[in-house]
Amino acid sequence: MEGELVLATCSGGPDSMLLLHALKSIGASFEVAHVNFKLRGDESDGDEDFVRQWCLKNSVTFHCEIMDATGRAEENGKGIQDAARVLRYEYFEEVKNQIDAHAIVVAHHENDQAETLLLHLIRSTNPSALGCMYNRTGDVVRPMLNWTRDEIINWLDEDGVEYRVDSSNSSDKYTRNRIRHEVLPLLESIRKGTTGHLADWANRLKVQANAVDSSMSDASRDIVEYCDLDSGDGALCKLDLHAMGNSIWGDLVLDRLLAERGWPIGSREEALILKRATVGAQISYGPDVLRRERDYISLSIEGSVAREVELERRLIEDLNGLEFPNDPSILWVGEGELHEPVVWRKWEHGDKLSPTGMDGSVNISDLLTQWKVPNGLKENAHVLVDSEGDVLWAYVTFENTVLSRVSRKVKVNLGGAITEFKAS
Repeated sequence: MEGELVLATCSGGPDSMLLLHALKSIGASFEVAHVNFKLRGDESDGDEDFVRQWCLKNSVTFHCEIMDATGRAEENGKGIQDAARVLRYEYFEEVKNQIDAHAIVVAHHENDQAETLLLHLIRSTNPSALGCMYNRTGDVVRPMLNWTRDEIINWLDEDGVEYRVDSSNSSDKYTRNRIRHEVLPLLESIRKGTTGHLADWANRLKVQANAVDSSMSDASRDIVEYCDLDSGDGALCKLDLHAMGNSIWGDLVLDRLLAERGWPIGSREEALILKRATVGAQISYGPDVLRRERDYISLSIEGSVAREVELERRLIEDLNGLEFPNDPSILWVGEGELHEPVVWRKWEHGDKLSPTGMDGSVNISDLLTQWKVPNGLKENAHVLVDSEGDVLWAYVTFENTVLSRVSRKVKVNLGGAITEFKAS
């Protein structure tokens, strides 16, 4: 990165002011970006002016944006600190692209790493999250990650570098502040050096987190099959139960999938029961529905409209050269054999079909089960019924599969006209 233009982020606090001082001392090529959220009134404006004046004094290009963290937090239902972080990085990325900078440089340090590890321990059950911050993540570089807060203050004092103090950092309404001012000092009083020890743990866990992510990604490819989003039936994916049982990551693959969709831990633990549940059992959270099928667990969105299957009807009077391909989406019936009117509708419980090639009748519900149609997709099935109430044809499409069965009542007389019904 030597000689390349970088974008340094600066709030005006001790950490970021040391970052600017260090970059200036080594002759780095850099510009500065600052965000004013107007959360502390005159104090916020004072921070902006302080960083601006430093840049003017040191002939460094200054970029600044006023952003509404409160509005973003209300819009997304998240905390102000989370909203502010997202907005900051969106702006930094925008400026980086505008000036064609090589990277975004931030001033995270060892104490931030320890605080982040504790935050993840109390907030998340995802072991990969414990790896915390990396020295480089994509375009974001953290050159001060091995420096402690005390070392930073000492360096600033020795070189006479001025900085601002954010009064909100002393507020106990933010979890990170309570960890910084209450938890870490307590742990340091129990065992001196705990902050550095926690930061070291975060660094070690990065390697393990990478290994876990790699292994889980391999397992996910065997376990999870994503569905066609254009199918219209709300199906998102299905998890192969056999593959889940053969992988040590099986349960974690399901857990992570649901966590990414916002399922709380209690509901995720309940979802694991489906592995041993009877076919048709289901668990819901919000619009998501997990359903146990014979060989897999399906995940779908409740309330999604199943794709409507339209039926096209055509009378064919000239049968010369007519071919009858084996197409399950087409039914041919002798025109004189039809009892009009015929109705094309979704199947209902109690519907029966008298299939060709066998005696008696079969329930449409049993037929769908024999075809191994997933429970959540059975509503896709349609039947063609004549005026006497007899089912002439049962038809279903699911997961790029088309299946149908014809009644023995259907007859084709090659001596007369034929009606072609085509499902599409």
